Amino acid sequence: MLHILLLLLKIIGIIILCILGTIILMLLCILFVPVRYRIEIARKEGENEPPVVISAKVTWLIHFINILVRYSTEFYLRVRLLFIPIFRLPRKEKKKAGKRKKKEKREEKREEKREEEKQEEKVKEKEKKPEEIVEKKEKVEAGQEKENIGETGKSKQARDEKGGEDIPRITVKIKDRETEQNTGFTKAAEAIKPRNFVHKLRAMWEKIQKFIQNIQYTIRNICDKIKAVWDDIQYYSDVVKSDVFQNTFVLCKKELCRLMKGILPGTFEADLVVGMDDPAATGQILAVSGMLYPVLGGHINVVGDFEQKRLEGRIFMKGRIYGITLLYVCVKIYFNENVKKLFRLLKKEAV
Repeated sequence: MLHILLLLLKIIGIIILCILGTIILMLLCILFVPVRYRIEIARKEGENEPPVVISAKVTWLIHFINILVRYSTEFYLRVRLLFIPIFRLPRKEKKKAGKRKKKEKREEKREEKREEEKQEEKVKEKEKKPEEIVEKKEKVEAGQEKENIGETGKSKQARDEKGGEDIPRITVKIKDRETEQNTGFTKAAEAIKPRNFVHKLRAMWEKIQKFIQNIQYTIRNICDKIKAVWDDIQYYSDVVKSDVFQNTFVLCKKELCRLMKGILPGTFEADLVVGMDDPAATGQILAVSGMLYPVLGGHINVVGDFEQKRLEGRIFMKGRIYGITLLYVCVKIYFNENVKKLFRLLKKEAV
């Protein structure tokens, strides 16, 4: 029994070690195996030629992951994993176009069926006997006559009902009561008028006071905001002038330069043919390229065309990016004390 338990523990330990080993191996590959990229830009003059042809390729771990992007007249994207295509952008568009075509075909078939059914109905109507059509017409005419007779009877009944004479209504007016009520209302209105005038004056005075108070309140708020903004400007200007900001700026500049060196292409080549409307402008471009030759070396070759205006050629660049450099820069910036102090100062927290 103990032997079986030890064997199970041994198998579990081997499985755990294998999992840990694969994880460590993947981390080492991510950190030390570079991501390689190639970018090529080409242009040719011509009627049928596209304005620009751009192709970019990104690979990692001996083409374990392969990404290709191309643009000439249409955009193309392809992603492969272990030489197996996973994603292609034009395929989806083609599938959508195929689905649309299928739907259109189905709709066309439905419309054809409907037209055939309509034609069959027309043929059936023509094949009907003329006697049946005459009987239908007679039935329709008889029904219309009955309806007309019913309408005339109803109209007569309505006339008979309205034939009676109109009974005049007798209205009695009491002038004395009306005069008494009018005099009472006028007296009450004369007593209420001065009271309403006083109430209106009070309401107007209260509105004016509220308006003045609102103006004072808004002016105070604006002054407080201006003062707060001015205090913030002074505070952040002091932070920028402090030693903490200067040290962090130097550190970030140094590390970002290191990162750019790791990202920039190792090889850069360009073969260009340049021609302008004015031959003097073409000569100036060639003079500038000649002055930069000691810096650029033989990687950039510029040829002038003094007869016609054109711009064509090829630009090629290739480089690699290591994950360890990115990790090193991020760790060094994140765990620096000056950076932490600067973030606290920017948040206005106690250092």
